[in-house]
Amino acid sequence: MTEPSDLKPAYLICGNDQPKVRRSVARLRKRVYAETGSDLNLSLFDAHSQSVADVLQAADTATFTFGTRLLLVAGADSWKAADRDRIAEYLSDPVPGVCITLVGETFRKTERLAKLLEKSGQVLRYDLPKRQADVTEWLRGQAKSRGARLGGPEARYLLAQVGDDSNTLDNELAKLAAYTLGRPIAEADIDAVCSPTIDARIYQLTDAVGRRDAPGAFGVLEELFAGSGKSAGEVARSTLYSLVRYIGQLSTVMDLPHEMPSSEVAATLGIKPYTAQKLLEQRSRFERHALDRALAALADAQAAMVGGSELDAEFSLELALGKVLAAR
Repeated sequence: MTEPSDLKPAYLICGNDQPKVRRSVARLRKRVYAETGSDLNLSLFDAHSQSVADVLQAADTATFTFGTRLLLVAGADSWKAADRDRIAEYLSDPVPGVCITLVGETFRKTERLAKLLEKSGQVLRYDLPKRQADVTEWLRGQAKSRGARLGGPEARYLLAQVGDDSNTLDNELAKLAAYTLGRPIAEADIDAVCSPTIDARIYQLTDAVGRRDAPGAFGVLEELFAGSGKSAGEVARSTLYSLVRYIGQLSTVMDLPHEMPSSEVAATLGIKPYTAQKLLEQRSRFERHALDRALAALADAQAAMVGGSELDAEFSLELALGKVLAAR
């Protein structure tokens, strides 16, 4: 894709590495703009509100502009497979000078359109690594591309603080690069400029529970109540459901064969591989009856939160968390 004439009739740009997806789309738009010096040849579509028929009609509509016409479809993975197959059918006789580009997070390699375009290099996939160690190295590479210096421990700390959403990480790295100006990033820098998400805080809480770290768990819970921007009752209820889910996952993992690799555990539970690895590490710290008691304590807290007690939701959760951590 070095010359405008190299553009093909269609592309898929997909993956969960959203910063790279955005940069790829930006490069494509820049190429089309360079041909004509304007955005007249660019048409934007949203697959959530516009159909494949809208895009194909636009492809067939004559214009008075010169150069490649780019029909850019955001959220195209929301279209049904039959809709995407219509693009494949269109490509048997595409309109000359038109480039349809579908952008989305998920396009299966086995679907008709992806297989058709994969053969000629028209699928651009940008996926984050699946293993936590690889995610850490990916994050360090992203930092380096911004002129920032991020060590392994600091990368893991950043992931723990803000989660693994690629857009969030990209924004936080931009802030850290501007803040540190080329010196090595320290944990104190991350604390100073990064904004932990509620999901990341809850992950820290369940991780502390998995380590049987009572001071750490209650410390995170206090931060959740203080810094979420939501009412204590709302935070308590959402945190309770997360704890129930976590203890349930841990209970399921207890029943799985010890030789089962984390990748299979992840597929079985529908979770990320490094989350599965955490569960595998933490199950050795619990006995079956301890998990049963933990689930019972959480069930009592849930009943209290829906009117079964005069205690407020915040205190009910704190009591349940204490019982979960004390369960043996």
